[in-house]
Amino acid sequence: MSGKNTVTAWMVIFLSTISMGLLSEKGYCMPENKVLSIDFDKKTNAETVVVFLTKRSDANAFLLHSPERIVIDISDAFIPEVRINKQIQGNMITSVRAEQNQKDTVRVVLDIMADVPYQYTITPDETKENQKLSITVFPPATPKTTDVDNTSFDSQESVHFFEDPAVKDIFENTGTRKKASDLRLSGIVQIRASMDTKKEDRIENNTHVKNRILVESKYKNAARVSVLSDYLYFGSNNQTDDYNLDLHEAVFLYTNSIIDFSIGKQIIRWGKADQMSPVDTINPSDFREFILPDYDETKQPVWMANAKLLFDRFTIEGVFVPFFEKSELDYFGTDWAVFPHIKKEINTAPVSRALKKYFDDMGVHEQNPDTEAEFGLRLTTTLKNWDVGVSWHHATEDLPYFTSFPVKNITVDGSMTQDNLNLALTTAEFTDEAIEVEFKRTNVLGFEFETTLSDFGLRGEAAWYENESFLTSSLTSSQNATFTYVLGADYTTFSDIYINMQFAHRYISGYTSDILYFEKNNYSLLGEISRNIFFDWIEASMIYSVTLNDNSWYLSPRIIHTYMKNLELVVGANMFYGDDDTWLGRFDDNDQLFFDVSYRF
Repeated sequence: MSGKNTVTAWMVIFLSTISMGLLSEKGYCMPENKVLSIDFDKKTNAETVVVFLTKRSDANAFLLHSPERIVIDISDAFIPEVRINKQIQGNMITSVRAEQNQKDTVRVVLDIMADVPYQYTITPDETKENQKLSITVFPPATPKTTDVDNTSFDSQESVHFFEDPAVKDIFENTGTRKKASDLRLSGIVQIRASMDTKKEDRIENNTHVKNRILVESKYKNAARVSVLSDYLYFGSNNQTDDYNLDLHEAVFLYTNSIIDFSIGKQIIRWGKADQMSPVDTINPSDFREFILPDYDETKQPVWMANAKLLFDRFTIEGVFVPFFEKSELDYFGTDWAVFPHIKKEINTAPVSRALKKYFDDMGVHEQNPDTEAEFGLRLTTTLKNWDVGVSWHHATEDLPYFTSFPVKNITVDGSMTQDNLNLALTTAEFTDEAIEVEFKRTNVLGFEFETTLSDFGLRGEAAWYENESFLTSSLTSSQNATFTYVLGADYTTFSDIYINMQFAHRYISGYTSDILYFEKNNYSLLGEISRNIFFDWIEASMIYSVTLNDNSWYLSPRIIHTYMKNLELVVGANMFYGDDDTWLGRFDDNDQLFFDVSYRF
């Protein structure tokens, strides 16, 4: 890897790491015991949540009510992530949440369907290098036991992130307990505002506001319904706004000891990788803001049926999607659109009025596939300490294939700048057509794995696409077979710096030089570096993506504040660098500062 741009990117990442290390030396030293991961195991007569730890710790468990939940405080421990939140399709356990409750205590909360017996044990794991805290929940008829010596904690002295339990809730008499409600309501209100760091001498959006409200209702473990209100505004040049109020998810679920079944509008996650997941192809994504939002936030629910057959040694999963849904993106008019501001660029260029009107009137005609149904199969199992899976998805591409562009005989370099467009138009032929778009069929074969090795978490994916669409210099598409793999690792250093790094390689078969933004072999590094400071209520974080073969990069330093209950404040920047015709560098003029407020209820 060479080049001034790449050196600059690595210098920023390196200096961020050193800065976090210096902060850790001056701040509070985290406990040595670390929460590595959380797993779930479902059997006929019991369900178990396993918390993997680097060392043995004392634990204290108690029940809370309305709604019913089991709370486990693990002493002298810390969790590298800001929080862990896992939805579980169990008969008795519906979700698991974990977060730093005090500076030396990790709190794990199990949401349960009713007041059920449970037991918890701490034993060495299979490798005998780490410890595992197992919390097992039984059907109501089973006697309740606890198998470890516990150290009690005074909950009145804790800063509660998940709940706000009063003393009477913890020590209340069983005869006076309130009946847990079968219906649960939760949600998130998010407001994100950003502003460009400087005004460039070109057409661009200088301001950006997003308001997202998601309200979700759950009935026992049988149904889940949510509604999403989504408002997106781009200001200054080419001012646009977009508002949608829509049914987000509507899922009916059935689960027992041998089958998990869900039907309705939902999101199904395949794969193990974090920011880039070639195996995760079931749901389309929202690309109206490119890669700025969190990965999970961009996923769009679709109508489908999903079934898992649970065997002792493996699980078989099947998915059927009856209706095609495309990914959301803008063709024109925003900084992140496919053809960002070319209409405005032409309008301000020294060309004829007729040519300006020609581009103003240019539209896009999308043709949905003749056969919309998709289906997929996935087999997952655990081999010793390795979670592995293979999958096949007979799919329709979520992103468009451009079959025809109305301006013929042009060659662009992908930058979409006014100078590049003016040069391309000197040889252009203009036709009375729309931009024609189709969505092509493809098959995706995938492989995934996840494991822990000493203090490292390791994961990876590989996917072969029968066909994948790429935009070319004539502003039409080509289809090529591709092979992509991602290898990732995360690690927390002795000074409590959390490092997540993924290496990705995509190979394009039958590559031609007119494909924009990509080469035959494409290599990238992406991930996150973070450090909890000031009693773990403030986190310094750096999200990064570096394309090694074209020396372009994206960096997002941010400060995350989580002290106030259910409220998260984030201030940061999104920075791009590289040549105008590269995948990330084309957004070099779009550097911005942002402020994000999220309230969960």
